[in-house]
Amino acid sequence: MNLLTSCFERRWFTIFMAMYLFIMLPLPFFYNTHYVAGWLGVPIFIYGWIAHGITVLALIILYAFQCLKRPEYQDEALEETP
Repeated sequence: MNLLTSCFERRWFTIFMAMYLFIMLPLPFFYNTHYVAGWLGVPIFIYGWIAHGITVLALIILYAFQCLKRPEYQDEALEETP
């Protein structure tokens, strides 16, 4: 499988690249040069990074489940044994 021939690969590549590009933007909830207090005095960018990290981990888990359902990941040798 490669990116140019598989719609599945292309879709997930686009999703993960969008998440990468989103975290690289200098938004105040990801990057801050001054202290901006959030809840309990924790800087706001910490919450942004935590939320983004949880989102990316959830996307990785979803990707893994979808990959394991695809036929190229199924083990055919187990089905042939008596």
